[in-house]
Amino acid sequence: GTSDPYVKFKLNGKTLYKSKVVYKNLNPVWDETVVLPLQTLDQKLWIKVYDRDLTSSDFMGSASVALAELELNRTTEHVLKLEDPNSLEDDMGVIILNLSLAVKQGDFKRNSSFTRNMRLSESLRKNQLWNGLVTITLLEGRNMPRGGLAEIFILLKLGDQRYKSKTLCKSANPQWREQFDFHYFSDRKDMLDIEVWRKDNKKHEELLGT
Repeated sequence: GTSDPYVKFKLNGKTLYKSKVVYKNLNPVWDETVVLPLQTLDQKLWIKVYDRDLTSSDFMGSASVALAELELNRTTEHVLKLEDPNSLEDDMGVIILNLSLAVKQGDFKRNSSFTRNMRLSESLRKNQLWNGLVTITLLEGRNMPRGGLAEIFILLKLGDQRYKSKTLCKSANPQWREQFDFHYFSDRKDMLDIEVWRKDNKKHEELLGT
């Protein structure tokens, strides 16, 4: 026969999103995009499929995804086998999702002249969870030593995360206007290290101060 499938997305037993119904189709294409807010990654996202009926909906199988296994800022395709312990069917079919994980940015307005840098640190690749985001805006330098003669750049380090600014030359008052996002771990006592470097034409680099 045929069915009228729709999908529910659940976290902690609560339905966060319900898709549209695709009528009379056993190979439905939804092509819907949804953003689900997460407080923590140590849980599963449940995907439950139902057959719409006039009076009630019949369960057509479910699958789950461990949120901690998702990659930050990278969309990955997941082909999930639907299962129903109460069904006699061997093959319940599959559901296909594109999933990605992103850190919610703050709502403050940003100067359009800022360039934005976001990078995965090694610790994130090891699936450690961060508690927040530290956004650092590097504005300008003033009275930089020998800044009028040499190229100046800044190194920012927080734990094992590091960023290098643009290299600006021939100015004692360089204007960077760059923004950097660091992941913050509340259980660590990392200090933010700021280093000022000069670079001359011979690729020689010298630390001017920290």
